Amino acid sequence: MQTSVRIYVGSVVVAAVAVTIALAIVLPPFDLQLAKGPAAFALMGLIAQFIAHSARKTIGASIAFLPFLTSVVLYPSWVCVLLVAIAMLIGEFRERKPYIKRAFNVAQYVVSVGVAAGVYVGLGGKSVQIDDTFRVVPHTAAVLTFLLLNTAQVAVAVALSNARSIVEVWLHNNRATLVYDFVAVPVVYWCAIFFTKMGWAGVACGFVALAGARRFYINNRLLEVAYGETLEILVGAVELRDPYTSGHSQRVRKYSQIIASALHLPAKQIERIGVAALLHDVGKIDGIFVPILQKPGKLTPEERAIMELHPLKSAELVSRASQLADIVDTVRHHHENWDGTGYPSRLAGSSIPLGSRIIMFADTIDAMTTDRPYRKAMGPDDVRSELLKYRGSQFDPAICDVLIDSPEFQRIFDSNDSGRVQSLTQMFDRARRRQRPFQVA
Repeated sequence: MQTSVRIYVGSVVVAAVAVTIALAIVLPPFDLQLAKGPAAFALMGLIAQFIAHSARKTIGASIAFLPFLTSVVLYPSWVCVLLVAIAMLIGEFRERKPYIKRAFNVAQYVVSVGVAAGVYVGLGGKSVQIDDTFRVVPHTAAVLTFLLLNTAQVAVAVALSNARSIVEVWLHNNRATLVYDFVAVPVVYWCAIFFTKMGWAGVACGFVALAGARRFYINNRLLEVAYGETLEILVGAVELRDPYTSGHSQRVRKYSQIIASALHLPAKQIERIGVAALLHDVGKIDGIFVPILQKPGKLTPEERAIMELHPLKSAELVSRASQLADIVDTVRHHHENWDGTGYPSRLAGSSIPLGSRIIMFADTIDAMTTDRPYRKAMGPDDVRSELLKYRGSQFDPAICDVLIDSPEFQRIFDSNDSGRVQSLTQMFDRARRRQRPFQVA
């Protein structure tokens, strides 16, 4: 794991301790009566963590932050921060993970909750158990402060690990949920009011409100998953016809995203290039390619001419989906060579879409790194040599130079790497695997 990430995690832990101590000094002393509400919602947050973990194999959407935020408006103090820390710490032991990741997860929540509590009190907010008036400014500011700090701290860790822009990573991780996060503003207040008006019955009502919010998140995620799975089913149907290309499109997507990352392209562009790479051969589902794909020997010139139609067929299929309009040209031109000798349009140089040039690398790398009847898969050194050999003829020389000199190049040969910008969990898991000693089977 990079030293910068370790230093950053240590800084977050120190900040968490400092925020808690500052609140204990500045805010009023402990009040047992006021502590009951935060304790109830901290427990609710812990339960929410376990529910999200158990649902991970389907669609999990953790909303633990909502009860934790409710504890802030019920008792904005070091007490609610401590209760959240305890709940988070217990929740972190629901699965095996590196201790540094557990420390970071707990500490970043403590910082987020603690600063949110300070903002709430600083802007005139009071415990809803004392005064249930809805104070728009302190309440909204506290919720948004928490959400910003909570997501920003994760984005910084991921950006440091992936050498990417913090803003870019933050947008990539949170763009889809920005609108939904604003639901937290009224939900947090309603949950606090439920408790103050109805006691433990109010906690039950809070559960209902939070379950509704969770369903809101899940439905949005289900749409995203269904879209991705539909594409993968379509690609899988194509690859069933060719025994030598099983998993090919998924690997080309992975390699394309790694290459795009090495070029420091924006996260959204990396994602779209990945979708184009997944669909680059989808046109082979057309019946005219079936006998050729299943032919064991070399192709005749006529058969090769037919196979060279597949980028056009792929682009034609992709163009039928309005959501994919921006990647049609990328799919169409993924077999164009830098020197203009490719197909279907004999484009050359920078007139070839950038995504197509990247997929050309990825497609060729997959051919080199998979076993063939006539040779074994190539390793990193051989792949590097082949890329340099065809630099400037088949491959964009600028991309070639960046890729072979980039630390991202080794990710291509890591079977555990998805190719996407690594999340915090992936980052820590990769570090843990590297630290494991070699074992003889």
